[in-house]
Amino acid sequence: MKTLQSLFDGKLVRQARLFEAMTSSLRLHLPPEVGDHCWIGGVHERTLVVVTDSASFATLVHYQQQEVLKRINSDFRMEIPAPLQKLKLRIAKLAPQTQRPLPRRTSASGAARDTREVTDLELEAALKRLVRRRAAPRSR
Repeated sequence: MKTLQSLFDGKLVRQARLFEAMTSSLRLHLPPEVGDHCWIGGVHERTLVVVTDSASFATLVHYQQQEVLKRINSDFRMEIPAPLQKLKLRIAKLAPQTQRPLPRRTSASGAARDTREVTDLELEAALKRLVRRRAAPRSR
C-alpha cells in the first residue's frame, strides 16, 4: 500500500508550501479586511500572481503593488530565483458559502409562548396584539 506522501510530487508540495508562506506574508502587509480575500496564485517569469475574490480588493492591492513586491522579494529572496518585478491580479469567482437559514416560527403559538415571560403589562399587551395580527389572515 502506498503512503499518501508518495502520491504527491515533492516539488509540487514544496511549491504549495512556498505559496502558502507567501500568502501569509502578503496578508500581514495588507489590512485584514483586504488580506483575508487575497492569495498567492503563482510566480511566472518574475511576475507575482495575486488572486482575490473581488474587484474592489484587487484595486486596493494594485495601489500597493510596489510595497507588496518589495516585501515578498525581501522575505523570499532565497526561495525565488530572481526578484519579482510585476504584480498581476486575478479575480476568482468563488462559490458562495451556503448558510443555513435562520429558524422561523411556523405558528403564532410560539410567539404567544414568549409573551408569557414579559413582566411589563403594556409591553405584554402590545406583543399579544402583534401575535393576533400575525395569526389573522391577510386580505389583499
